Amino acid sequence: MGRRFAVLAAASLSFVVASGFSRTTIDRTLAPRAEMQRVPQFENERAASWKSIIPPHTESTLHRHDRWRTVVAIVGGDLKTVTAAGEATVTHYETGKAYWQAPMAPLAMHKDVNDTGKTIELVVVELK
Repeated sequence: MGRRFAVLAAASLSFVVASGFSRTTIDRTLAPRAEMQRVPQFENERAASWKSIIPPHTESTLHRHDRWRTVVAIVGGDLKTVTAAGEATVTHYETGKAYWQAPMAPLAMHKDVNDTGKTIELVVVELK
C-alpha cells in the first residue's frame, strides 16, 4: 500500500506542477504595506528640498518643522495633520498649487495622515 500511495502522490504532484494548479493560498495580510517616502531633490547652504509620496491610509511619525517652507502639490489631496495631543486639521492641497508655510510653534509636533484612498505627492522646499 505504501508504494501505491507514493506512486499516486507523485502522479498528483506531477499534475499540479504541469497544469499550474495548486492548492497553495496566498495570505495577503503578509504583503508589505505601503509607506510614506521622502525623496531628496536638492540641498545647499540656503535650502533643502524633498518630494513626499504619501500613499493611501498611511501616516508619518511625529515630527516638527522649524523653518519656513514652500509646499507644491504635484498630486493634491486632503492631508490630515494630527498634533501630539490628538487635535486634527485637514489641509486640502490643490494639484499644481504652491503653499507658503510658517515654522511650527516651539515644542509643537505633528504627524501627517493620509486617510483617503489616493496617493498625495508634495514637493517641499525648506529654507535654512
